[in-house]
Amino acid sequence: EDWENLKELFARAAERYDADDVQEALPLLRAVIRECHRFLMDHPDPSVVYANPPHARSHSPDALTPTDERINRDWGMDTEPPPLPQPLYHRKRSSSGRHAELPTAFHAIFGIALFLMGNLVAQDPSVVLPGEPDAPSTYWLAALDVFETGENLPSRTWGTSLDTAEDWRMAIVWGRTLVCLADEKVTYNIKQAKAQADASAGPSAGEYCYYPSGSSFSMSEPSYPPTSPFHAIAQFRPPVTRRMSLYSASAHDLMILAMDQFSRGIFHMPHPHYSHSHNPSFIHTPGTSGSPAHTSGYFSSGCAPPSHYASPYSSSSSTGAPDASVSFSRPKELFTIASEVLGVAERLTSGTQRHYWASWADSVFNQMKNEADMDAWRGPILAARGRCWLVMGSAPVEDMEAALEAGNTEILHSAEAEEAREGLAMAISFFERAKGQRALYLARSEANPDAEGAVDDVSPLLVEALLVLANLTIDENKREELYTRAQAEAGGADLQLD
Repeated sequence: EDWENLKELFARAAERYDADDVQEALPLLRAVIRECHRFLMDHPDPSVVYANPPHARSHSPDALTPTDERINRDWGMDTEPPPLPQPLYHRKRSSSGRHAELPTAFHAIFGIALFLMGNLVAQDPSVVLPGEPDAPSTYWLAALDVFETGENLPSRTWGTSLDTAEDWRMAIVWGRTLVCLADEKVTYNIKQAKAQADASAGPSAGEYCYYPSGSSFSMSEPSYPPTSPFHAIAQFRPPVTRRMSLYSASAHDLMILAMDQFSRGIFHMPHPHYSHSHNPSFIHTPGTSGSPAHTSGYFSSGCAPPSHYASPYSSSSSTGAPDASVSFSRPKELFTIASEVLGVAERLTSGTQRHYWASWADSVFNQMKNEADMDAWRGPILAARGRCWLVMGSAPVEDMEAALEAGNTEILHSAEAEEAREGLAMAISFFERAKGQRALYLARSEANPDAEGAVDDVSPLLVEALLVLANLTIDENKREELYTRAQAEAGGADLQLD
């Protein structure tokens, strides 16, 4: 009963979070963390409460099998044939008739609640209560420790159950938590570098040196009171903590770790185009795709009914009927992942790293065209892919600026310059198509305020792409044409082209 109540409480908290109802989500998330803490203190391995016990393997040697039994076994003299093995997705149902839970279900709920709480603290640090950590990284690091603990449960490390499904939701949020830490590192290091530059004097004042491996959190962990959930997390986690191993890691290093989790989560994520027997996570999903939304919450659809969150880790019924409680939007999951990775990629200082992660995000956006309802998703995908190609096209420009300022125009004939021009041309193409989709959406929304397919204004990004491409264009006439297009796109804004 406590486990069912915890899932219901988590469902309400997640629903309020996705609805951007911070005032309701905060107390609910605190309640989830508090109940998880109590649950963890009562059950060091919470999976024993709700998960099916692992089947012990028989280690009896054949030599000890009685002769008569060996004859019947080896020569087929049994009167009844042995029962056929059930499909994996049928075995996942417990004897009580309820859906079996994954062993990591508790740690997924606990870690996701910490992740969401960290996001709210990052948005507004004033929401913390006295005695609560006021740094979002504290919640994110704790979430990583919880995920690591769940991954090392005895039921997952003893090898007694070979058909245990992967908890794809935990893997996805695991990766997103690492991306949040990477974003915080970028923000912290840029802020520190600028502060040092402002404090310096002389001809180098205003110029700053960026150190990519700085951290907003210390390597030594704060001392939490025994009544704190963070104390319990530290008590049950593996010896090498996330704080110790991630302190000196760069944002790029964290993104690589996140990509590993994303690859794992996306692979095991249910696919609406496959039958439930072909979904590696044993979760059947209806063949519908959710529409894009402006929020980037953990769950897929902010307008889904509360039952969507009731049991995010349960499997499908043995009848194969669609289960509304596990419906989700795979396109939105992919869009959220790629958008958050792109948000970090745009702010990395290394052009090579920006290009790498923008290319990774673009591959995920491109994958969506085979899975999403393109009438609803075409505009957001076009705008997002335009951002990716703008980053990729602009990445090598920094290395060429010094040569161009010195009057060395030969660099415009290099392979790097040609690659940059191709990337920027792709970005312009995507932005122009996104503008067309935005115009269609605005026309539809006048007749139907609830029309899907909203697209943000990409005009500023289109202007930027046109200007950068113009600066790399060899032909003077084409360059002036690009400047004219940029000025027209900017309207009355002064682009200082003279």
